Amino acid sequence: MLRVAFFGSDGEFSGRSLAGVAARHAIVAIVAPPAPRRTLRSLLRTLRGGPRFSLARLARAPMYHAALGNDTVALAAISDTRPDVICIAGYPWLIPPDVFLKPRLGAINLHGSLLPRHRGILPLFWIYHHDDRDTGVTVHRVTERADAGAILGQDSFALPRGLPVDSLNSMNAERGGVLLAATLDALERGAVEGRAQDERLATPAPRVAPGAAMVDFEHWGVERVWHFLAGLYPHFQEPLGDGAGGVVRYRGVRGFRSESHDRSPGHVERSAQGLALYCRDGIVELW
Repeated sequence: MLRVAFFGSDGEFSGRSLAGVAARHAIVAIVAPPAPRRTLRSLLRTLRGGPRFSLARLARAPMYHAALGNDTVALAAISDTRPDVICIAGYPWLIPPDVFLKPRLGAINLHGSLLPRHRGILPLFWIYHHDDRDTGVTVHRVTERADAGAILGQDSFALPRGLPVDSLNSMNAERGGVLLAATLDALERGAVEGRAQDERLATPAPRVAPGAAMVDFEHWGVERVWHFLAGLYPHFQEPLGDGAGGVVRYRGVRGFRSESHDRSPGHVERSAQGLALYCRDGIVELW
C-alpha cells in the first residue's frame, strides 16, 4: 500500500478518482483550491449534506488549501506527510518541481483525453471542437510541461454523437479512477514502463474566451454542428444572430436534418416550433 498525497478539486472527476485510490492505498494528504466564499446557497448545500463529490468528505486525511501561485502550501503538505507519490486529478494548476519531485515515486496525473491530444485545462471542449470520434483518459508522469510527461496508462472508448459533456465527464471519472488506482498498483510493484508522447501529435486545449464564436459554419456539416452544440450545452453556447442584428439565445438543442436551402450558414430563423439554425448542408433545430 502506497502513501498518497492527492491533488484535486471538488467535483466528480476528482472525487471518483480519489475514491478509487483510497480504496487501495493510504491517502495521507489532500491538496485543493481554497474553499469558495460562503453564500446562502453554499450554506444550504452544506445543511443538506454538502456536494456529493466533496474531497473533504471522501477521505479522512489532512486538507491543505493552496491558492494559485502559493506553492508553499503544497510543499508543506508533502513535507508534513511524506507520501510515496503524488496523484493529481482535476487540480487546476501546475505544481513546481520542488513539489512533484519530492516523493520517492514522483507524481502522476490523470488527464481527460487521449494524450498527446488536447493538452491543457479544457480537454473536453476541444474533444468536441475537433470532432474526435474516440476519446478516453490518460495517466502520465508529471513534468514541468503541462500534460507532456511519459504515458503510464490509457483507456480509450468511442464517443457517442451528441453525448452531453457532463456524461462524458462521468465516464472519464469512472474509468479514470480505475486507471489511476491500477497505475499506482503497478508503481508499487515496480512494473510501470512509461511511453514518451509523440510531439508531432500534440494539440493544445486552452481556455475559451467568453462570447467567442466557436463553430466554423463555412466548413462544418450540419451533423457536426449539432454534435458540438448538443454536447456542450449549456456550458458553452454559440453566439448566434438573426441576420438583422438581433442576438438569438437558445435554451436547448433538439436535432438536425440534412437538406438544401438558400440561407447563409450560421443564419437563424424563428418559427412556432423554435429556432432553425442553417448550416451549409442542413438545419439544426434549437429551442
